[in-house]
Amino acid sequence: MLTPKNARGEHLLWLTPIVYMWLANITAPVQTIVIFNGGKFYLFSYFATAVIFLMIIALPYLLHEYFRENNNRSIVVSWLHILSSLIVMLGILVIITYTPPIDQEWRYYPIQRPDFVRWLVLNDIALGLFVTLILIQITYLIYGLGKLFQQGGSQNLPIPTDLELFNYNQPPTNINPAL
Repeated sequence: MLTPKNARGEHLLWLTPIVYMWLANITAPVQTIVIFNGGKFYLFSYFATAVIFLMIIALPYLLHEYFRENNNRSIVVSWLHILSSLIVMLGILVIITYTPPIDQEWRYYPIQRPDFVRWLVLNDIALGLFVTLILIQITYLIYGLGKLFQQGGSQNLPIPTDLELFNYNQPPTNINPAL
């Protein structure tokens, strides 16, 4: 049953990679994801890719949960983080899932094939989006940890009363000059 307790926006952070990888495993034209970086090819399964995304999202998700439970989250910052993460994650997943399969030996040809050049461009875009996703998570972690430390420091300070704020060294002033 959907209740306000379990229907939260931050659940989209962990639900998106899992559902997408499950659907891609069924509908994708290839069964592995190929990434080319630093002159080497890396092969990933859909499960491994989902685990990588979940590890990247884990700490920001916990911060979302903590801020929501303590009723001190910023809705704008929270949804900005969730939506930007989802858009970048889905962009990466669509690119790496539906790029055409290539032959790894094509990079050694004297004249590179157009399919390989197009695949390299899409690969570079996916790697750039992956770096962007990591930077978004780091930025939200810095924001969240800063907010946690700010709350921790301000909760320990006593709230001064009016009597404590009164300056006894100041001479009294007359409000009515006729007196």
